[in-house]
Formats: sequence, structure tokens, C-alpha cells
Amino acid sequence: MAIYGPGVKVGNWFETALSEEFRTADTKKLRESGDLLLDRARAIYERFNHEQVLGPPQEVLAFGVVVQLKPVRINICREETKDLNLALSVVITQEGIIRRFKTINELCDLTVAPSPHPSIRSSFRIVSPDDENRSGQYLTYGEKFRLQAMDPGDEPMYIWSGPKRVNLTLPLEKAFYTKNRGELTLPLGLVSQKNLGPSAIPNFCTHFYCAHQDPHKRFENEGKTIKENDPLIIVHAVTNQNLAVENTLANTLFGPEFQVSVQTYKNVFKKETWKNQWKFSY
Repeated sequence: MAIYGPGVKVGNWFETALSEEFRTADTKKLRESGDLLLDRARAIYERFNHEQVLGPPQEVLAFGVVVQLKPVRINICREETKDLNLALSVVITQEGIIRRFKTINELCDLTVAPSPHPSIRSSFRIVSPDDENRSGQYLTYGEKFRLQAMDPGDEPMYIWSGPKRVNLTLPLEKAFYTKNRGELTLPLGLVSQKNLGPSAIPNFCTHFYCAHQDPHKRFENEGKTIKENDPLIIVHAVTNQNLAVENTLANTLFGPEFQVSVQTYKNVFKKETWKNQWKFSY
């Protein structure tokens, strides 16, 4: 049995006290620099939910305007969805994103979430499918466009999707997925302008166009302007699949929210169901 003298005990006590002092100092330093996870999470939530001005409002949609993209309805029971003001939104699903980023980035996901007021995460700018500035020109049925996130301002971020690869894997990695009759649906993501190109993600993967909600009226409405709040179909140009809201919840760091996909859903009359019906709103 070992016998420790007073010097050893004092040394151990001193070492423990010094270690605690260093730990306290490091914690204080982290808090002062705002690097604690709680502080960073609070800052990101405030940034994502910062109020965004929509518009400029007008009767028809145009390039350059800021809008919210909302599902016409959600097929759920005992829920007043009108009060929720559901809108397509950027969301954080991974805790690691909070540690590494302060703005919207390619690791963020997209959901349909309650939007009490238009915010950075729930607002998008309608822009041309190329680098040409078409601000002010009216958007028409069948005309391609891109949806740009409102943050960050110096690095455009666009909504995109793509076809499955040769080995049937999905075009992008996401935190959650949905299925249609056992098959994985195409996910929706964000891509930076700098990562678009022949050797990376093709530019056409960010292209969408609007189709009239009534299949029998699509041909006659081709090329006509689109009114605000008119129900319509958002088609992903390269896959020819429709933007869809799923009645499946995703557990995100903002709370449970509806998942989205690129998948066409039709009823027995060959008309798109409520999952594919959207509207642009100022």
C-alpha cells in the first residue's frame, strides 16, 4: 500500500485547481467570442428568420422579384393550415452546420415550413436561367427560371435537383428522403454559383418552369403571363418531374416540417394532385 506525503497531496490539489482554472478561462473565452454552440445557433436562427421584404408587388410574376412559394393546400386533418402560412423554406438539419457556417449554404435542406412573416429562409428571388439580367420582364408559362436564395448576398445560391446516376444513387446527399411506391424520390437542394459548370453540377439542373394547373389548358396558356396566387405546377426542366410537398415530416433543428421532393403525383384523371400544386405570393 502506497503512502503519499503532504507534498504529493498538495501537488495533486494544485494541478486540479490549475486545470479547473484553465477550463473556466477557456469557457469564458469561447463565450466572449460567441463560439459556443448555443450562441451560434441563436445567431443563425435570428439570421434565417430575419424579416424579408417581398416584391415589388404586382399582378403578374416577373424576373427579379422576391416571392414566397407556397403549397395551395396540405392534405392533413384537424389543422388550420391557412393560419400557418406554409412556404418553401431553407432549413438546417445537421448540428455540424451550425459549427461551421453562419449563412445559407449547400449543406442546408429545403422543406415546407410555417412562415409567420416573410423571412430570409422562406423567400426566393426569381432570376433568369442564365447570367442575363431580365429584371422587370414578365415570367410566362413554359419559360425557364431559377429560384435564388436570399442569403448570402455575395454568393448566389440556387435551388436544384437532378436525375439519378447510372448506379441509381441520388444526385445529392440529404439528411432525409421520401419514397413513392418504394422508390426514392428526387431530393431538392441548394448549389452555389461557383459550383455550376460542365465539370460540376450542370447549370440546367437549376432550371424550372411553370405549367397551368389544368392539363387541358396548358397548351393555350403557353407564353401567357402568370398571376400572383394562381395555382400552378412547378416543373423541373431536366427531369420533367414536378416540385412536390410530401405529407411526411422531417425533424429539423427548426422543428418538425414537411418534406419536399421532385416527383409527379397524378390521380385517376391524370391531373396532378394537391402535392404538386403551388402558388407564388408577394
